[in-house]
Amino acid sequence: MSPNTPLLLARKPVPKVWGGRALETRMGVRLPAGQTIGEVWLLYDRPGGSSSVAGGSSTLADLMKTDSEAILGAGVAAGYGGRFPLLLKLIDAREALSLQVHPDDAQARGEGDGGKHEACVVLHAGAGARMISGLLPGVTREQFEAAVDTPEIEQMVRAFKPNIGDCIEVPTGTVHAIGPDVLAFEVEQNSEITYRLNDWGRPRDTHLDKGLAVARAGAVDVPVCLPQTLPDGGSLLVQNDWFRVRRYDLRQSHPMPTGGRYLTLTVVGGRGLVAPRGNAKAEPLRVQAGDTVLVPACASEAIVSPIGSLDIIACDPGASG
Repeated sequence: MSPNTPLLLARKPVPKVWGGRALETRMGVRLPAGQTIGEVWLLYDRPGGSSSVAGGSSTLADLMKTDSEAILGAGVAAGYGGRFPLLLKLIDAREALSLQVHPDDAQARGEGDGGKHEACVVLHAGAGARMISGLLPGVTREQFEAAVDTPEIEQMVRAFKPNIGDCIEVPTGTVHAIGPDVLAFEVEQNSEITYRLNDWGRPRDTHLDKGLAVARAGAVDVPVCLPQTLPDGGSLLVQNDWFRVRRYDLRQSHPMPTGGRYLTLTVVGGRGLVAPRGNAKAEPLRVQAGDTVLVPACASEAIVSPIGSLDIIACDPGASG
């Protein structure tokens, strides 16, 4: 039987050559000593491992195999291979990530995975912060292909300085990069396919043939999403076929209904409690920055209560979920 209460998930820190320690120093997320951590996986269900549920022996993969409809909701599609459809991360881009691109579902099928449409919410942007999204107007595919693995590519990409709070959507096929000097929350389709086009001189493999095959070379507007104020006091940051992302700055208890579809709650600031409605026996979950709670579809509502203040990012299925 799948649980019908909110589930606190264990994190997975991932060392990266471009990472640092800012998730610990700026957000208070505990990291393993002596490593440069580029990513902290908050919610994941991959062939090589899955989020474990705090206080028990189950993993998200176990719950999906037992009763995926209770977790996802009726009519909500699972990800590739029957896995949970999203992957949630915190990113510390102390240095710039590679110039990269992700395939869509059809293009990824031959790799044995799903496509990777993603979005990120900027939590910190330092003086040297930069992001890249797409190519400059007028850059042809021929020019792009000739320059992609050379320093000249810098003159062809659309680079900009992000602001704290920006939500940036990255559709599949978009040439992009995060960093340097950026901390972000990232939500993406559950996929690990990344084709590196240029790694800025680092001695890692690139994937030019595969990346160029899926990259879109047309001009792309800077995809900073315009937030919309919601009737419940939150902000809608982005909504597409794969996910909806909202943000709440709470000073008092707030109901978060599921509507019969899964809901994730990630704390990016403050502390608080998450409790199920109508279950007096369930102990509230204590949460702080870096914690993620999965509210299964079979739970009607979670009550989120700040201790002082609480800054949360909520994700649920998109329009086609």
